[in-house]
Amino acid sequence: MFLRRSDILGGVFIAWMLNAKEYPYFPGQETTLIGSSDDLLKSMEEAGVDGALIVQPINYMFDHSYVTSVLQKHPDKFLGCFLADPSDGGNGIAKLEHLVTKEGYKAMRFNPYLWPPNEKMNNEIGRKLFAKAGELGIAVGFMCFKVQIEPYMIFFFQEKCVE
Repeated sequence: MFLRRSDILGGVFIAWMLNAKEYPYFPGQETTLIGSSDDLLKSMEEAGVDGALIVQPINYMFDHSYVTSVLQKHPDKFLGCFLADPSDGGNGIAKLEHLVTKEGYKAMRFNPYLWPPNEKMNNEIGRKLFAKAGELGIAVGFMCFKVQIEPYMIFFFQEKCVE
């Protein structure tokens, strides 16, 4: 069982670290902020929190190696959420399957900023990603801050929640 000492489960945490040699940032996504899993574990202990969901930080784009290493090191503390990859060519589906079946991720995040220009999240690849997530039984989250919720998003959510 994921919860152990109490019934407290932390919210979403985005972890990154400044070791750019081992875990290089995606060009243009460099950060000077520190947010390592060790810092998170210390804060969780101080607050009496038993577990947290770690969302893949944008700093690494679709290179999930840092979050994967944290999940492998602390499987009793963290669950992982990866970024949906809407790239042309269908690689996003293969990445989704690998991250869920081989690396143990439990959730996927749709980020509208990652979709190709003039494409909506309910395009063909978005629908395929969403369907595969359902098939594999993982949660799907939508990044909705700093964006205006467009009517197509609401219809997409409604449509997919009742299918």
